[in-house]
Amino acid sequence: MSTPAAEASAPFDPGAYARLFDASEDAVAVFLPDLCIAYANPAFCAILAVRPGETLHDRLGPFADIYDAPVLRVAHSGAPMRAIHHVPSPAGGRILLGSYTPVRDAAGAAAAVLFTAHDLPGWSEAEDTEDAAAGLAVLDGNLLLLRCNDTLRRLAAAPLSPGMPLAEVLAAATGAPPDAPGKVRAILRHLGKRGSRPFDFHAENRRKLQFSMHATADGEHILRVADVTRTRMLQDRVDRQTALLRLLGETAEIAGGNPAQALLRFLEGLTRLAGCHAGLIAELAPMAKGAAPRLVPVAASGPWDAPTPPMPPLLRRALAERRTTRNDAPDDAPGLGHSIVLPVTARGRVLGVIALSDRPARFDDTLVATLEMALSTAAALFSLHTAERHRRQTTRDLRASQERVRTIFDNIQEGVVIAAENGAIIGFNAAAEHLFGHSLESVLGRNAALLAVADGEGPSAFTTETQGARGEILAAKKDGQTFPAEISVSRLVSEKDDLYIAIVQDISERKRIARIQSELVSTVGHDLRTPLTSILGALRLVNGGSLAPDRERDLLAIAERNGRRLMRLITDLLDLERINAGMIAFNPGPTDLGTVLRQSIESHRLLSETKNLTIAWSLPPGPLWVHGDADRLSQIAVNIFGNAVRFSPQGGVIAIRARDENGFIRVEFSDQGPGIPEDFLPVMFDRFQQIANRIRKAGSDPAEGSGLGLSIVRALIALHGGRVGAVSPPGAGATVFFEVPSETPGA
Repeated sequence: MSTPAAEASAPFDPGAYARLFDASEDAVAVFLPDLCIAYANPAFCAILAVRPGETLHDRLGPFADIYDAPVLRVAHSGAPMRAIHHVPSPAGGRILLGSYTPVRDAAGAAAAVLFTAHDLPGWSEAEDTEDAAAGLAVLDGNLLLLRCNDTLRRLAAAPLSPGMPLAEVLAAATGAPPDAPGKVRAILRHLGKRGSRPFDFHAENRRKLQFSMHATADGEHILRVADVTRTRMLQDRVDRQTALLRLLGETAEIAGGNPAQALLRFLEGLTRLAGCHAGLIAELAPMAKGAAPRLVPVAASGPWDAPTPPMPPLLRRALAERRTTRNDAPDDAPGLGHSIVLPVTARGRVLGVIALSDRPARFDDTLVATLEMALSTAAALFSLHTAERHRRQTTRDLRASQERVRTIFDNIQEGVVIAAENGAIIGFNAAAEHLFGHSLESVLGRNAALLAVADGEGPSAFTTETQGARGEILAAKKDGQTFPAEISVSRLVSEKDDLYIAIVQDISERKRIARIQSELVSTVGHDLRTPLTSILGALRLVNGGSLAPDRERDLLAIAERNGRRLMRLITDLLDLERINAGMIAFNPGPTDLGTVLRQSIESHRLLSETKNLTIAWSLPPGPLWVHGDADRLSQIAVNIFGNAVRFSPQGGVIAIRARDENGFIRVEFSDQGPGIPEDFLPVMFDRFQQIANRIRKAGSDPAEGSGLGLSIVRALIALHGGRVGAVSPPGAGATVFFEVPSETPGA
């Protein structure tokens, strides 16, 4: 409906104005500051015979100045105004009430003007005959009636005669009963205060009279009484319609962006316009066939705030009859007072209702007519609100769906990398972030080739479909480290661009376990064969019967020693597997670790006595309470102590120290042996790691170990929630320590 220039400069959505005002019977238009019409509804075009894109000067000729002055004034001042135009329009003689409301841009400046206009039938007749219909009375200096005109006699409810005091003249004019002298005194008080200035007074039979009185030069007084009932009624109608049109303009400013807020503003304005204290705008909810109608409040106040079944009779009647329904008997609707319900319809279908209540007086016909002017706007607001609600629900559903997909995507245990056909990364789940060390934001748009070490000049592994098979790559982390990974790539064909979805899994642990298993088979095979070979060889020689008794005893001792070694190896293997499988007996509780240490070392003193070793104790006085299993703590202590004995020289010293340190009990075993090579420290607690081949020092006996003792120690310490480690300064022996959480009994 508007020219390109008008559309480009209009600070509003013309579609929103069309939805609000196209069905209105009042003329509505939006003017830009250059007086170009940016929007006009059909009523405006019909009354003024103009089209959008044309200026007022082009179409209205001599009448243009009457309209453009208010437009320019509002555009420059930003303040709304109204004007009554006593001019004929091109469509015929009319007297129009024009309302001008600024349309503000984002900065709050008036960037356009909303113009609304409607007919004022009867306005000029009432205005022109008001003075002619005035009653006049002449009173003497003592305010006694001298004479009056016929108009005053017709207005008076009782005969007027010369000599009547002013009070009786006023009583006759107002129709005040003899038992209500207060009304007359009120008029006399106003006349005394106001003098010749006219004032209105509510007379009997709902009449509104205007009084004024002034003194003449010869000492007489002229009393003027005019019936302004019709004039005030038309003025009230004009005021209400002006307020309504201004409300429609304010509503239009926010309707396009926030229909719910516009409906709330609309209700507040209607409630204020009608002089009510409560109101409701509610949508008629979709209902099954035969079900009772149900209203959903969009904006409400007072007793309408949360209508619940059963619905008030006034609402039920308005919905059933599909017409405006008034309640002029407040006692019939407790809590609502004088009320009105206006159904909002569109294309024969009820969309909802506007309900106003708690009005001090009944709803007069002119007020009802004014309120009904708002129904077409209300219908448009309902439509906008419904569309906005559906849009928001669709947005919420879409976001929820995206969140569900993202949650599923991020909870996939394997890393997922989605790449475009050119290799650009467009998807990267949480597992992939953890796997590669990159954040989603840092890799989006970058080529997926950065995630793997290139293998030749071929295409990236992330954009090479594997047809359901799994391949292996050397993956690269952000910090430059690499790791072996298994990758499976699927191609997703689409109309726009094909996508490659790569599932990546770190197989470092799998390869490590495979390597350990291989080493385990090799080591266990060797460690089992060696003692078995010695045992079988010794038994074969003894069984030959040709050896001297002393030689037989030596061979049998060798067989026994290797048998014990074989038993220890098997026992350690079984213990370690039971620990890892969670099948070992473990009963933690308050335990005095100091007592456990002393009892464990004392029961294995023979280990140290064979090498004439000295045990140097350094334990704090009193118990060392920990939360642990006494048997397993004893097993830990004996294992570490046995290693210290094994690597200590003859006549050496083993120091055993314990102390409470930051909520842990730390126990240290220090020997004077050859120490631990620096490159062996990181692996000494792994399975089958033996230091025997690295140490050759007189007095040490490293070959007795199975290579599993310290692995068992580490596993048992982990069950206690502690940690184990070792330090070995060059040439100063070795210290193996463990820490377990301390505990206060009864805490």
